[in-house]
Amino acid sequence: MEKSSRSRVIVGRIVGTHGVKGSLKLKPLTDYPDRFLDMDSLYLELPEVRGRRRPPRELAVQEMRFQEGKDLFIVTLEGIHTMEDAEELKGALVTVAPEDRVPLEEGVYWIDDILGLQVVDHDTGDVLGLVEGVLPTGSNDVYEIRTPDGALKMIPAIKDVVIQVDLEARVMRVHLLEGLWD
Repeated sequence: MEKSSRSRVIVGRIVGTHGVKGSLKLKPLTDYPDRFLDMDSLYLELPEVRGRRRPPRELAVQEMRFQEGKDLFIVTLEGIHTMEDAEELKGALVTVAPEDRVPLEEGVYWIDDILGLQVVDHDTGDVLGLVEGVLPTGSNDVYEIRTPDGALKMIPAIKDVVIQVDLEARVMRVHLLEGLWD
C-alpha cells in the first residue's frame, strides 16, 4: 500500500468514468479490495489542475459493485450525476486514515510502518541503520537498510533474520546470518 502526501493511506484510484450518469471506475490499490464493499463514503484526494491543488472531497457512496474480469469497482457517489461531474474526479486517489486500514495478522506489517525503523543487531546491540525500502520478491520481502556510513544493504524479511519488530519504539531487531552483512 502506497502512502499519500497527507499521511493518509492510498487504497484506490479513480481511473475513469462509466456511462453517462456519473458512475466512476475505481481501481483498488490494496491487498484487501473487498473493503470497498463496506465503505459508506470515499475520501478523494483530487489531482492538481494546471498546477493548482484542489481540496480533498468526501462523498457518500450510493452504489458500489465489482466489475468481474476488469478488477475494478463501479461506484456511484452522491452529488455526481453526469459524465462531466465524474470527469472532474478522474485521477483522484481514494485514501483512508491509517487507523482505518484492514487489521493484519500478528507479525505482518504495513510497509509504511516498517519504513524508517532503526535496525539493531540482536546479538551485539549495534545500530545497523534505518529501513529505507521494502522490495517484494514473491517468496519474502527484502528490507533495504541504509547504514550509518551511507551504504545500502539488504536483509531478507524472514523469521531467522527478523527477530522482533517494535513499532512503538520504532526498532527492528535482527540476527545476521553468516555472510549476510558482509
